[in-house]
Amino acid sequence: MIFKHPALLYGLLFLLVPIIVHLFQLRRFSKVDFTNVAFLKPLISQTRKSRTIKKWLTLLARLAAVACIVIAFAQPFIPGSSTATQEKESVIYLDNSYSMEATGSNGSLYNQAVTGLVEQLDPEKIVTVFTNDKVYRDVTRQEIANQLLNKPYSSTVLNYEQIQLKANALFENKEAINELIMISDFQKSQTSFPDTITGLSRELVVLQPELRENIAIDSAYFKKIDASGLELEVQLSSNYVIETPVTVSINNNDILAAKTSVDLSEKAATASFNLPNTDALKGKIYLEDKGLQFDNELFVTASASERIKVLAVNNADSDFLKRIYNEQEFEFKAVDARDLNFNLIKEQNLIVLNEVKNIAPNLATQINTFLSNGGSLIVIPSLENDGYTGISSISKSPEVAENELKITQINFNHPLLKSVFNKQVQNFQYPKVNSTAGAQVALNSILKYEDGTSFLYQNGASYLFTAALNTENSNFTNSPLIVPILYNIGKNSLPLPEMYYEIGIENTVAINTTVTADQVLSLQQETSNIIPRQNAYDSYVTITTGTELKTPGHYKVLKGDESAGLLSFNVNRAENDLNYFSNADLGGANISNSIEDLLYKLDQQERITSLWKYFVAGALFFLIIELLILKFLK
Repeated sequence: MIFKHPALLYGLLFLLVPIIVHLFQLRRFSKVDFTNVAFLKPLISQTRKSRTIKKWLTLLARLAAVACIVIAFAQPFIPGSSTATQEKESVIYLDNSYSMEATGSNGSLYNQAVTGLVEQLDPEKIVTVFTNDKVYRDVTRQEIANQLLNKPYSSTVLNYEQIQLKANALFENKEAINELIMISDFQKSQTSFPDTITGLSRELVVLQPELRENIAIDSAYFKKIDASGLELEVQLSSNYVIETPVTVSINNNDILAAKTSVDLSEKAATASFNLPNTDALKGKIYLEDKGLQFDNELFVTASASERIKVLAVNNADSDFLKRIYNEQEFEFKAVDARDLNFNLIKEQNLIVLNEVKNIAPNLATQINTFLSNGGSLIVIPSLENDGYTGISSISKSPEVAENELKITQINFNHPLLKSVFNKQVQNFQYPKVNSTAGAQVALNSILKYEDGTSFLYQNGASYLFTAALNTENSNFTNSPLIVPILYNIGKNSLPLPEMYYEIGIENTVAINTTVTADQVLSLQQETSNIIPRQNAYDSYVTITTGTELKTPGHYKVLKGDESAGLLSFNVNRAENDLNYFSNADLGGANISNSIEDLLYKLDQQERITSLWKYFVAGALFFLIIELLILKFLK
């Protein structure tokens, strides 16, 4: 039992007053002799005993009444838990990722969670609620009910460490008990569930679907594009064995273009579509499934093919460049350095200086202008080089050193190589060079020699080799590394629109149009219109999208009211993995299976049972007992 006003217990000292009154009687008695007193002695003895008992009972009743009154004013209570009397601040994380589309006992898991909060949360309680992409600070349930119910799912997904760190930053009173309530399906998106961070109390509401069977459209790609048509292949998967064929369809401009069936008895299949090569494909691939809905459709686009323009300025053999920059994707030209027409430079997207011996000042000026207008450059130095420092991305003249070195180190995290290797290979057949030209320790190295200096590094939009690649000096042109590196440099020099992009990550796209100083490009989907980050160059504009796009689908690229292209965006498929942490994985303790169960448990922990009214009743009881003693006890 705990007292709200314990200082009032000093009032119990007033118990001394009735004790003093009863123990020290102030009246004096005188003896009066009369006849036959001897016959009255037994009666006198009996009366004195009765009076003594009556006095002690009256004293006890008064003491009890006074004690009850004092204790009642001190307001005693019994707390529901050890934390019930401490100040508490609550932050609620509500998972709104696409996996919460899964069907629970009362509709989707997300709607089940929102409904539970709206119905069960105390209407007067002030809380902070955050989702994967939004924060609602210091709100009541009425203030956020409509916003949460109408909020679309988010392609942005916080991992469990980020959820705890974000919640910790949202707490305003660090002296109070900081309680994080996590409402999620707790997908097993990482190997283990993190421990609670210091100073944070954690309650988990685990919502898991009743139906865990799901079919997904994973990806799509063009197997062939030519004048005869498009051959589109679609990868599908299932997390259970399906005996009957699954129908997959594709619409073009909202009109059914083709339909096929696939066999998912082995949980994976490929669907193929042959489509006419029209000017533009505005496609939606879809199927019907009772599981998650977001992965049942995939938006794709294809437009009249554009090719990236590559110009090789040579003083050495360029056959290896011609093989890499194929005609299907690139428009490749090779010219001898002495025959170069400078007017060609501004039309290109990528220029390769292939062992050019002398960079004339006017050529360097043209290349610098080309770079400032968004072009890309590859420099393969000559062992007899001159004038290279005229190029803005080259800080010093390449110094030649006859020193045989092996190329042994690969920067797997560089954007050019991030998606090239399935694993980090360490013991491949190392290419080598016999002489270097300008080897140095660069900040943004892609490939390194065995001594740690750079064989290939990036400086802005320039990619600089530090050795000649002719067969007399190096065998690098025979290495498997050369193809993905030079190919990806070429693709990055003009990021032409791809079949589709992923929502929630940064994507840079080159739009084949030009804009004036006061014009901007925008992305339009139905009624929404978004202006992304963009850079304008002489012949094209690059737009960069990030987290501002929320909804998958087709987006028109608009220049004012004029259409400048079409892009497709889809949700990352990682959320369709219906694999969840068990209660044991989550730590076992502080887990509830519904919001109602959690709030009932928290209510019991915070409940305070007040006892003051019982002590008031006790005081009245003892006062009545005193009256009865005085009246009826003789």
